[in-house]
Amino acid sequence: MSAQVLLAIAGNIGSGKTTLTRRLVERLGYVGLFESTDANPYLADFYADMARWALPTQLRFLAERVRMTRETLEQGRSAIQDRTAYEDADIFAANLHGRGAMNERDWETYRLIAGQLFEGQRAPDLLVYLRRGVEGCLSNIAKRGREYEESIPRDYLGDLHNRYEVWFDGWRRSPKLMLDASRFDFLHSNEDLDALVRQIEEALPQRTLPFG
Repeated sequence: MSAQVLLAIAGNIGSGKTTLTRRLVERLGYVGLFESTDANPYLADFYADMARWALPTQLRFLAERVRMTRETLEQGRSAIQDRTAYEDADIFAANLHGRGAMNERDWETYRLIAGQLFEGQRAPDLLVYLRRGVEGCLSNIAKRGREYEESIPRDYLGDLHNRYEVWFDGWRRSPKLMLDASRFDFLHSNEDLDALVRQIEEALPQRTLPFG
């Protein structure tokens, strides 16, 4: 019996991480832990007025992601995360605070709750950072046509990109792998998907994974 595995696909909005996660779920037969933007009742309000809705929006994402991960691991199932709870706290909430869209009081409240939720949280066995430039992310966002995303400022995505670069460089919780999203068409090309799968497999040599 193969060991339980937790993979995580990290990346900016529009980087392609959800598409890659879906392809890997199909290939490996793991549980996909997907971020449900439709299930967050604050999201449309947040993009219209970030300062007003930053705290409840980010807490909702954080709590849902921690819950999904814990429940799946408690069931003994291997899973692939579409974004991690660590990104919620270290990148998205921190970015809002840095931009002045989350005031000091709300930021302290967020960190207090996040700290409690992270207690006993298992880090992924491998963190895969899907790196894509801001222009590429904007192009993907436009293609998927979500009305509430039309108001995302370019500099907001730019700030997130910069934070991802620093965050990934400093990641020490588990092994990590950076993939240049612009080099792979993992949606349409099985060859490109195979190449990504091989890189992930090589980053986890101690695991027995169904990468046939």
